[in-house]
Amino acid sequence: MSLLEDIQAAAVDSKSDLGTLLRMCKLLAARLGSQPLEDWLLWESNGYPDEVVVPDYRIWPVQLKGHFFGPFGSGIQNAPIPISLIPETVRDSYQNFRCRQSVAGIEETLSKNTGGVVQVSTGDLAFFLGDKVYQDQHCVQSWGEVSTGRLIELLNAVRNRILDFTLKVWKLAPDAGDNPKLSPGVIDSTKVSQIFHMTIYGSANVVGTAQDSTITLNVTTKDF
Repeated sequence: MSLLEDIQAAAVDSKSDLGTLLRMCKLLAARLGSQPLEDWLLWESNGYPDEVVVPDYRIWPVQLKGHFFGPFGSGIQNAPIPISLIPETVRDSYQNFRCRQSVAGIEETLSKNTGGVVQVSTGDLAFFLGDKVYQDQHCVQSWGEVSTGRLIELLNAVRNRILDFTLKVWKLAPDAGDNPKLSPGVIDSTKVSQIFHMTIYGSANVVGTAQDSTITLNVTTKDF
């Protein structure tokens, strides 16, 4: 089979190793000369740096919880924290968790988790909340919770996007990626980038940087 067909078969097989699938795709990306694809594969394999915007499938709603202690030994354990108490300027960062963990790290987390819920850090949120949540109760610890189902969906999303991308490339150039010397000419790199953005991020997203851009504005009289 061709490289594209090998990748498609591995993507369809839910039992195949996802790390191996990503490495096969790295080979394809190099042969197609697709830097956006190479970047995405690098981030999925090694984790997303803080300066890189994560894809939508890595953004999940979070349930905030905390431990509270009050006078005379009183306290509330595992109590929900209303998101409305978080200032609007930073609310989104606490309300929506952006998963930057590598695919391998996510698989490791799932293998060790038996409770169906994963805890995520909320930094110094407990210090900020203090006694603002429950009357006479001081927040001493806070965290966020997301369902392990979100992690499983993420891994499936990676497989599905790889499958969608390779199928679209295969329809245009079935031999793309098979000959390292010929692949860049088999399918235009610009077309590969278009397919990548449509299948991986969706048409509404702009990913990466551009050195030169052209914007055309049509302005008519009295058109504000």
